[in-house]
Amino acid sequence: MTNGLAITGGVERCVLEDTRELVHAGHDVEIWHRSSEQGDDGRAPFDALGVRLHDARDYRFGVTTALRDAARFAWEGLRLRRSHLDVLWLNRPEFLPWGRVVSTFSGVPLAVHLHHAPNYRRLGPISGGRTRYLAVSQSMARAWSEAGIPAARITVVPNGVDTSTFPAPSTADVRHARRTLGIDSATPTVLYYGRLTRSKGVLALLEAWGRVLATARARQPVTVPAEAGSARRQPLLVLAGALYPDDADAVRRAVDALPTGSVLVLPERDDVVPLLHAADLVVAPSIEPEGFGRVVVEAMSTGRPVVAAAGGGTGEILSGEWARFTVDPTDTEALARTVLDALDETVHDPSLGVRCRAWVQEHHGRAPHVAGLLRALLEHARS
Repeated sequence: MTNGLAITGGVERCVLEDTRELVHAGHDVEIWHRSSEQGDDGRAPFDALGVRLHDARDYRFGVTTALRDAARFAWEGLRLRRSHLDVLWLNRPEFLPWGRVVSTFSGVPLAVHLHHAPNYRRLGPISGGRTRYLAVSQSMARAWSEAGIPAARITVVPNGVDTSTFPAPSTADVRHARRTLGIDSATPTVLYYGRLTRSKGVLALLEAWGRVLATARARQPVTVPAEAGSARRQPLLVLAGALYPDDADAVRRAVDALPTGSVLVLPERDDVVPLLHAADLVVAPSIEPEGFGRVVVEAMSTGRPVVAAAGGGTGEILSGEWARFTVDPTDTEALARTVLDALDETVHDPSLGVRCRAWVQEHHGRAPHVAGLLRALLEHARS
């Protein structure tokens, strides 16, 4: 069960990828979802997999409408009972009240995927029953345990990406990607992609970017490989994503305050691989702790190092030698310094990209994720 099918974020992408893996492993999957009011309802890839899709009703639960909501959920549970499912897999933990009631009335054990921070302060009263929890990182497991879910009920199943869909680029790929975006080959390029909001650290990044530019101007030119020219130009920050009403004006003002041509703002796009190929470095400075940090593994899969928040799931991914690329994103001076150091390292360490990709293949590829997910769901269904 999920919210919508159209890919608007990491959760929707995870649902599609995991569904594909489950189907290919020979399992029968049904998707219960809410119909989208947008043009693209996201059904096509699920239809191609032969997955049965069901329109679900409103999952929301309110204190003032508790009895009416519980009655709706109970009816949904009775409706779902006819599907004879082995396990109900809830991918939106904010709808836990829905899942608990539906699980009770359908008689189907509930597995709740914890993709993000808790939505409720106290979960004890609704965390029981035949319910198991799958956390995408240790930090999410701790956060939900502190909110009231018994730690023994939580299994950590880190996310993974298909590295074949996030390939390392050839020199020709880099040139084409940069040419398409109008970026010179000698321009140090830093990429952020995702929601352009304060909580994702975009305003902190833009403040830090001013420091990056000032420091870069004060430094001697940095030598680059021969094919890129003799000296690097003013660094460029690429922001690719959607502006949200609450923060849109603040983001625009922050961009306008920076030197002309130092920031390139692009609309949200599904295919981010060309953006990654055009970048030297990726930044994921989320102030709100990430559940996992999919951007980090996507970027590193393409051979791009990532500067990311030291907390949450991103801090867990960037362990070992990669810990030097973690930072407190609210400390804009430290963020700027780390970005500059990382840019220098991309120039002076030609093995950096290869090591990035190898790290993802070993620790965050699809195989370990799918094995962990299948094991957890099958064990819960059998129990």
